[in-house]
Amino acid sequence: MKVAPMSLFFATMAAHLQRHGSCRAFSALSTTAAAVTASSRATQQSSLLSPSNNGAPQSTARLYSRPSMVLSAAAAATAEAVEAEVVEELPTNDNDNDLLKLRHSSAHVMAMAVQEVFPEAQVTIGPWIENGFYYDFYFPETTDAETGETIPSRKLTDQDLKQVKKRMDKIIGKNYPIEREEVSREEAKRRIEDIGEPFKLEILDSIKTEPITIYSIGDEWWDLCAGPHVESTGQLPKKA
Repeated sequence: MKVAPMSLFFATMAAHLQRHGSCRAFSALSTTAAAVTASSRATQQSSLLSPSNNGAPQSTARLYSRPSMVLSAAAAATAEAVEAEVVEELPTNDNDNDLLKLRHSSAHVMAMAVQEVFPEAQVTIGPWIENGFYYDFYFPETTDAETGETIPSRKLTDQDLKQVKKRMDKIIGKNYPIEREEVSREEAKRRIEDIGEPFKLEILDSIKTEPITIYSIGDEWWDLCAGPHVESTGQLPKKA
């Protein structure tokens, strides 16, 4: 039957669209394929049963007249279905403030966890980047309190990172409030000197505006920061 290639065309296209996830286009094309098949059969029957002017069956060339119109409708319907599909824009730091807060606050929680697990660690700079968050740390040489031996600068291992992750989960679970505070430059400098973190002094010197803003996690940890942040550590997903 000469309409088979056309039905096969629609069946092939429908299978292709189904495999590639275009559900609405697949649905439209499947419906159209069924319509083409039905129309083709009806046309064929009409052609075979209706005599021509000389009494012989009409030419089978007429079988393609009606399906061609359905084909045009199918193409239009498929194009419309594909065009109607909306491409969802993925969230970024620029277009999603909630995502930015999550990354920013997660970085602070990570820094707090590192300094709780390794008290000698000094925070340098962070915290969010295009696809996540980070913090730079400085690990100075330390002295063993019992032996007096010099302990070289630490290089974090996979096992160290597992400890940090466990501590982060604990901090998130405690649901500490994250609070913003405005202080004078002099007050910020005093607080930094009290905890002995010289890198924060460098960052303070680079800030040209006042007042100086500080974000703290409960009464446990703080850093110079302009924000934004979530309201508490409990709002952070542990898999962030």
